[in-house]
Amino acid sequence: MSRTMLAGALAMALFGGGAAAQGDAAASERAAMQDFFIGTLEIDVPLGSWSAKRYFSPDHTYREVGSDGTVRGTWAVRDGKVCTTAERPVSGPDRTATYCNAILGKHAGEQWKDADPVTGNAVFFNLKAGR
Repeated sequence: MSRTMLAGALAMALFGGGAAAQGDAAASERAAMQDFFIGTLEIDVPLGSWSAKRYFSPDHTYREVGSDGTVRGTWAVRDGKVCTTAERPVSGPDRTATYCNAILGKHAGEQWKDADPVTGNAVFFNLKAGR
């Protein structure tokens, strides 16, 4: 095999494998988020008197209707958590533009608790079937 052919085969193996790994990761992410794409995530922070309904889309956008109005933004998976970043964050000392929560792999009908990353207050989640 010539050097050129060997280099081409090596490049295909390296870059082709990377594309396959990315495709696998995207498919895994879609599977973990499937119930969110067709359901409604209800969020309640009792100590902050705040609640919302969040609607995720497969194109990495979300819409949220909550106590402080309608918010739109993007979502991404980071370190095994789903992080939402508002287009126009609500300002305040107890707010941040990006929130990350451990919700991957949850299914419709599940309820769980997490902590607000800014205040430490309890955050209750309920994933309901349907929009």
